[in-house]
Amino acid sequence: MKKTLLLMAAVATMACSCDKDGDCIPCQKEEGQEQTATLQVSLDLEGEPQTRVTNYVTAQPYETAVNDVQIFVFDSKGALATYLDADTKTSDITINTIYGQKTVYAVVNGPDLSGITTQDALEHTAVDLGANSTTTSKGFVMVGSNACNVSGTTATVSISVKRLVARVALQKITNSLPDSYGSLTVNSVMLINVAGNQNLECTASISTWYNKMGRKDGATSSSQFIDGTTNLASHATLTFMSVGKSVANGGSLAPPTPYLFYTYQNNSTSEGNGWSNTFSARKTRLVVTATIGGTKYYYPVSISNPQRNTAHTVELTITGLGSTDPDILVQKGAITATVTVDPWQNGAVYNETI
Repeated sequence: MKKTLLLMAAVATMACSCDKDGDCIPCQKEEGQEQTATLQVSLDLEGEPQTRVTNYVTAQPYETAVNDVQIFVFDSKGALATYLDADTKTSDITINTIYGQKTVYAVVNGPDLSGITTQDALEHTAVDLGANSTTTSKGFVMVGSNACNVSGTTATVSISVKRLVARVALQKITNSLPDSYGSLTVNSVMLINVAGNQNLECTASISTWYNKMGRKDGATSSSQFIDGTTNLASHATLTFMSVGKSVANGGSLAPPTPYLFYTYQNNSTSEGNGWSNTFSARKTRLVVTATIGGTKYYYPVSISNPQRNTAHTVELTITGLGSTDPDILVQKGAITATVTVDPWQNGAVYNETI
């Protein structure tokens, strides 16, 4: 998906910041730089999905929606030269700037950033996971930047914007239990140990975690498992799916649109081992909750190193009884999980057997 913004930099040298209503905020001009130029900015959504046979990398409308575009032009010292809230416009946008080396940022579907005055402040702006939405009218936060030199009458710069989130898709669940167990019921699917904070530069350490250890946030007891009714998941539209479907022995559940979940990047390498009164950083996990013979079991799959704008696809085969804790891995032989990692376009593939 390509979004092109034509930014006409007709220099009013004291005008450094313009909002979508055309009102400009004056700032300090650069000596000797009172020249007129045209700056053309093209926005490209990096990692636009392309369908492949085994991997689910198809984009949903809300994943590619562009509802608001904010453009920032910073000078060589990182000070704001120009700000523009372009709303949903993608062409014929006129702004004011000045000659010189510039870094141009585009923030899509972000919070109101009109008060930003430096590049450092923009890059370190915190964005909670909840700022992303599966509602198309809100969409996902996307950010990109590039450098250019504004001189002569025209300058151009192409910016690839990327989502801050990583996506985990559960594409298929197969019941390969021994015949004696019969059918199983998939109660729900959830993402646990979800990284909940990040900044626009994607350099923040994780300090906010959601659905820790598979319990509701603020849980005071190990028994407060997320169930979608009494104990709710945080940002449930991004991290939880109620299913309630029976899968016959030898059969599979493969929804037309896989169950999709989202997290910020998580570089943690610890597997964790169930409930603890003090939470420590650990891998994000996709967890299938299933009932077999009247007993509820959990089937967690660790998602290693999810990074921004990457898509992870999981296919799960259940071959034995699961764990009684959503944050404790199942013994070998109970499930076989195939996990495919794609940056919504190209990427590595790895298989995981548990």
